Amino acid sequence: MKICVYRKNYNVYNSPIMLELRKKYKSGSAAEIIRNAILSGEISGEIGQNEFADSLGISRIPVREALINLEYHGLIAKLPNQHVRIISLDDRMIRDIFSDMSLLEIETVKTLSAGNLQGLSSLSQIGFHRELYMNTHSPLRKNFLRITTETYITFIIEHSDGAKISPVFENLKHALDDIGILRAGYTVYAEVLASELIRIRNDNRRKNHAEP
Repeated sequence: MKICVYRKNYNVYNSPIMLELRKKYKSGSAAEIIRNAILSGEISGEIGQNEFADSLGISRIPVREALINLEYHGLIAKLPNQHVRIISLDDRMIRDIFSDMSLLEIETVKTLSAGNLQGLSSLSQIGFHRELYMNTHSPLRKNFLRITTETYITFIIEHSDGAKISPVFENLKHALDDIGILRAGYTVYAEVLASELIRIRNDNRRKNHAEP
């Protein structure tokens, strides 16, 4: 399966990427399938909304609903010609996302009571981040942390064995009552998350280029 960059008037219906997406759609929502394809680097560039629907072999309404969801999560930008542009997600942008997440989550941790911190330390990775964005008072910050959690961290958890992330995350939870140590822990955690997403994307690119 080779990587395709979609452009205006490009016929994608029988492209290897879309044939694969059509198979995957049987076991997931349109938003989930397209999200995974974007984050894994399988699709990029520009594509028509109707081409998305035809390529997935489904009606246009769920695709349009999926694209609204993906635009909200910052993965696509709608264009005036019924096309969408896939976000250009480079290594620097990935690192910035998790660096910004770290700063905002630390600020939220500082507002939590001792009881809330104890509860936070017992949560799973995704539960931990969800609890933090739910306790963030600024709507703008909450929205950013929600998107980071439900889009990027969820994707990483789904596509990683956790061997590198889990030990760093556990150390992070043990430092919740010491902001100085927590800041240092978040620096490492953010870099591990970014590196893991970059690795997943690079591995997928190599796989796609290697396939006939």
